[in-house]
Amino acid sequence: MTGHDVPHAPEHVVAVDVGGSGARLLAVPVPDGAGPADDTASTPVSLTGRPVRITATGSDAADVVAELVDALARRRPGLRVAAAAVSVTGLPSLVPDPGALHAVLRDAGARSTAVAADALAAHLGALGGRAGAVAAVGTGAIVLATDLRRRWHRADGWGHLLGDLGSGSWIGAHGLRAAVATHDGRPGPASPTLLAAALERFGPVEGWPAALYGRPDRAHVLASFTPAVADAAAAGDLVAHGILHDAGTHLAESLAAALRPGIPPLAAVTGGVLQIGEPVATPLRARLRALRPDVRLVDADGTPLDGALRLARSLADPHDGDLVEPHDTWLTVRATTHPSPAPAGKEIRP
Repeated sequence: MTGHDVPHAPEHVVAVDVGGSGARLLAVPVPDGAGPADDTASTPVSLTGRPVRITATGSDAADVVAELVDALARRRPGLRVAAAAVSVTGLPSLVPDPGALHAVLRDAGARSTAVAADALAAHLGALGGRAGAVAAVGTGAIVLATDLRRRWHRADGWGHLLGDLGSGSWIGAHGLRAAVATHDGRPGPASPTLLAAALERFGPVEGWPAALYGRPDRAHVLASFTPAVADAAAAGDLVAHGILHDAGTHLAESLAAALRPGIPPLAAVTGGVLQIGEPVATPLRARLRALRPDVRLVDADGTPLDGALRLARSLADPHDGDLVEPHDTWLTVRATTHPSPAPAGKEIRP
């Protein structure tokens, strides 16, 4: 994308958030005082894309980002990109080399690019650049506690087979397990409500293994059952309510585990699971208070997309380039050109 066909078109910063439930892109003009205020080329562009897929070779996040930047080029021909940042799930375990993502952004014309783990983007969005801990809870769940400089501590984020406790995929999976237990007639609390909801969504129980086990988007499919668990809990289903209570407890325990010495006792939680409300939030607050009474739990300022946008703006503005130190695991930054020297301590990879 170049600006040759759009005279006086402002440069934009581009933020992309790629996750297990979908992807979003936001392109925002960089204020420069040029052009009329009502110029179409000066308005932000917002796009949505598909969820990331996990295959035997890893994540296809680079393909998701390529699809979105292609859609941006069609929507806004001639758009110039000063800087771009991607928040991506699965970094670094399922996206071992962020180079492909940098290449996609560079092909879109971005002079400076950043590829951040979704946990870091969630942190920057939720705490607005402050040090502390953030639990990012969507399809998966991960907690990152950091001072954004030298201290980096992680809890969970190990995927739906090994962890992601309290996440959408965890809640959905436990809802389906409860439905299967009810179907089998096993001893213990039964949930006809969850069984009925699962049968309506997935068909006969005998077909569930084949429908789930071989899917590359299995975590997303499991998370898609979370609203049914929330609805059942709201209707008084004790099994569903117990699942949500345990989800909140797990999230609090992950926050407490990540908040190591040297990290301010400040925390926030962000992500779609929090939309369930008090059935998750109440046990989360209670367990965190019991484990770490010194921690101040605050409302999230913004989303991972907001965090990616903050990163992109810091790259475009040389006076705001020290938002966060690059890190082999959490953030890589690259620049094809840089008119002014990089801020002290800023790693710019050619």
